[in-house]
Amino acid sequence: MRENHFDLEIISPMGSQVLEVEWIEVEGLNGCFLVGPGHSPLVSVIKKGNSLLYKKVGLDDGVELFVSGGIFSVENNKAVAILDF
Repeated sequence: MRENHFDLEIISPMGSQVLEVEWIEVEGLNGCFLVGPGHSPLVSVIKKGNSLLYKKVGLDDGVELFVSGGIFSVENNKAVAILDF
């Protein structure tokens, strides 16, 4: 059952990985927003010098990934973060 989680693909100069997550918090240019399963499609620039926070399936706590900017998109219950480090 995948009702409570979705895929997050993280792409960076160091490589890529796909994670199953319950939610993602992103700091865009116009503020912070939260993405969950079944979120409407969107594309956003990730604000420079911030972090991407997500809760990976099976972990109790969120994971914070510090980034220097990038692009974030959601479509068809999959999120993609293309990051600069």
